[in-house]
Amino acid sequence: MRALRLRPVLAGVSVALPPGTALLPEECACCSAPATHRLAARRRDGVSVLVGYCDDCAEHQASASSRQLSLSLSSLLLGLVSAGGLPLLASRLGLFWLAFSSCTASLLPLLFLLVPRKQALGVHASHGHAVLWAAGDRLWCASDRYGERVAQLNGARALPTPLRESIASPWLSAGPLLAVGAACLSYFVYHPLLRVINLASSRIEVSVDDAPVVSVDATSNESPSAGALVRVPAGHHVLSARSAVDGAAIARVSVDFQSGAIHLFAPGAEQTCFWLETTGYGQEQLAQPSYQPLVSAENFWVLPADIDRWFAANPAPSDPHSHSSGGLLTALRQAPCAEAPPDARSRE
Repeated sequence: MRALRLRPVLAGVSVALPPGTALLPEECACCSAPATHRLAARRRDGVSVLVGYCDDCAEHQASASSRQLSLSLSSLLLGLVSAGGLPLLASRLGLFWLAFSSCTASLLPLLFLLVPRKQALGVHASHGHAVLWAAGDRLWCASDRYGERVAQLNGARALPTPLRESIASPWLSAGPLLAVGAACLSYFVYHPLLRVINLASSRIEVSVDDAPVVSVDATSNESPSAGALVRVPAGHHVLSARSAVDGAAIARVSVDFQSGAIHLFAPGAEQTCFWLETTGYGQEQLAQPSYQPLVSAENFWVLPADIDRWFAANPAPSDPHSHSSGGLLTALRQAPCAEAPPDARSRE
């Protein structure tokens, strides 16, 4: 509401044009000089009239139109730069504050819309558009003389009509909206996923750079719902786990989190093997599943992006003689090393 009050009220007259073809003067609608240009004034229903302007007035019409475009582009660029740069400068910034900060940055150029523009000087009736469509589909003219001429040519009457200057445009919303969307995308890219599996004997507290991030219950069986998923800032960090019961340290490792990747941390997994199990179907069917052991002395892995199932076996191929194109499914599996398939054992 305050922004509406800051919009200046423009003095002028309005004319109700007759249906059909309307007649407009040949002179400039702003300064009454001979018109050399014709610019369309479009109504919301698509009806338009060609308004005459001289060279000088056509130039400041173009400047008024480009003002909103330049502010829209400034808003968009500042919002996108903030969304892409803030996660690097403030890696612990949460999703809400990242989106809020990016949106706020994109709004800064739009504050110039609230700065009053100088009044038209000399013979000029307007610093912007001299002819607009007003409420009730009346043609509004900044110049009283031009409005009277329009009324005479069309057998109508010119009425004094104050009009609030429009400072808004649908394009002005592009910057804030895209800034919020870019902030969400940027957050998920620069904050990769970490899945924590607790194979210790009791509940653990997991910290990143000594800042607690998640508490995880112990699990001994392979389960798709086991563990916890959290997002961690990309880059080099110290990942640690300690017992939630007595505070005893269980693991402490220096690791690198990669943007857009999925990571696995399994404290207390010294006697557990992890592997990727690939099963083929249809024409891709394999004689036996293939196994790729995951080897790590730190119980931390950067996983490939093509994992289809987590801690559960792939479905068995239904028809070994199927001629369908089929495909491959990859599952992340775990088991005590003594019970894991021989080709999947990584700790022997």
